[in-house]
Amino acid sequence: MTSFITRFPHLFIAAVTFTAPFHVQAQTLQVATLHPVLNDVAVQVGGDKVEVTPVVAAGADMHHFSPTPGDIKKLAGTKIILVGGKGLENYLDKLRSNLNGGQTIVEVGRTIPSLKIDPANAMFMCCPEHAKGAIDPHWWNSPANMARAGRIIADAYSEADPANKDLYRTNASAWTNRMDALEKWAKKEISGMPSSQRKLATAHLAMSYFAKEFGFKLIPIQGLNHNTSVTPQELAGAIKSIRDNKVTAIFPEQGVNAKYLRQLTSETGIKLGGEIVVDGNGTKDLAAFEASFRHNVQTIVAALKQ
Repeated sequence: MTSFITRFPHLFIAAVTFTAPFHVQAQTLQVATLHPVLNDVAVQVGGDKVEVTPVVAAGADMHHFSPTPGDIKKLAGTKIILVGGKGLENYLDKLRSNLNGGQTIVEVGRTIPSLKIDPANAMFMCCPEHAKGAIDPHWWNSPANMARAGRIIADAYSEADPANKDLYRTNASAWTNRMDALEKWAKKEISGMPSSQRKLATAHLAMSYFAKEFGFKLIPIQGLNHNTSVTPQELAGAIKSIRDNKVTAIFPEQGVNAKYLRQLTSETGIKLGGEIVVDGNGTKDLAAFEASFRHNVQTIVAALKQ
């Protein structure tokens, strides 16, 4: 007896042709981010070929964050883990010991040109751990650096998924164009402000890359213990710095207690500017980099432009 396939081969071929697509599913590259500033660029560069899992919530304190067992669980199945780098994440060695052989940590900021901290200003770093390295880890406060980040991420995606490398590089190029446009917009917004007015006083040393790119003199005020009470000596030193530098406004940081800065404005008579996002972890409408960067520029210009 002949088989059904032998007697009706055209029906078998048609059935295979019809059903095959339902058994072949395109696999997306699984990526996790451990810094909120990387979420948007990771998605933009990956497009529909990448699925991004943000592990760190918007608004988290990046200088004191350390992955919990629940966070480690979220990393299971991811191939690439994107982190800020430049010493920001002091838990990386411990994290690596919890990963499997198929996972790669990409320190996005590692090859982006670094700004070193003057030892005299180390007390103004975010915390003692990051002051030790003498490198400012806040590289993302610069559209030019965020454009570099897009290309670095595209390279990491391309290595993990070479079949889609052209897409990743095209998307990174589009991201670079957006960052170029953002930089031009910022320069235009700031252009009407003379250099004598470009004095940026913030709670801790986090805007160095922004200051260099747009010609500001950075004046950190609060220092290491910005979440604790200040001694009379520290207060006196901050007041002297404000007066010596003829500071006209101080900018509190989103997520940081501004009580001490309010005290400074009361003592010196200068303005308390609007909150700015310095750690790349803005909340609500300021979670995406472009939104937080535009907000920062507009807030700074509004307070300093006379």
